Amino acid sequence: MRQIVLSILLLGSTLNCIAQDPDLYRTWYLYELQSTDLNDIFIVNWINPPIQPTLTIEPNLEFSGTAACNDFSGTYEFVNDLLERTSFDPETEDCGVTIHTEFEVDYFDFLNRFYFEIIPEGDGLRLECGTILLGYAIFRDRKLSIDDIPPSSSIKLFPNPVSDKLMISSEGVFIESIQVYSINGDLLLTEKTNTESLNVSNLSEGIYFVEINTEIGRFTKKFIKE
Repeated sequence: MRQIVLSILLLGSTLNCIAQDPDLYRTWYLYELQSTDLNDIFIVNWINPPIQPTLTIEPNLEFSGTAACNDFSGTYEFVNDLLERTSFDPETEDCGVTIHTEFEVDYFDFLNRFYFEIIPEGDGLRLECGTILLGYAIFRDRKLSIDDIPPSSSIKLFPNPVSDKLMISSEGVFIESIQVYSINGDLLLTEKTNTESLNVSNLSEGIYFVEINTEIGRFTKKFIKE
């Protein structure tokens, strides 16, 4: 994700053109968030109880959306190639779930000001955002649906539990990269060259998640390190 942020920062001279892109003005669904490089990573479809954070931006730069349990609204303006918040009115109800509350704090903070890039993705669009504090967010213009999840037989992890080498079978689906996260959402391993196996021998015993980035989307699997 650092590569995404750096590439966005290099777009400073061209973002004024991007800023006028009418594709920006729609409802975006948040998939992933890290408000700064020192904060936790939130993978939205790992959060339980489930949430569906959104961000809707209008042509007049008014915005609104939903975080975990609270809605929000406000206005943006373009300042030095940044989309910067000029007003913000969030609801302040106690979510009653620790991870929801922690997520909302980071999400509201991230929405203060950011660079962005809109990238075609299949039949839709992806909105990649970055901040000067090396935070990032990934939005898409569609909700996560059953079509985003391959049949359970198409991607397999074995052996599971595993002690050293985790094998990955994708049955014809091209895997672009793999990341391993702790149960708390910390990124522990990344593999981009050999996507058929992963050396997990240095991991402690416990439960981990694998994020598998493929040509048709991003999927997650769980494995146990013994």
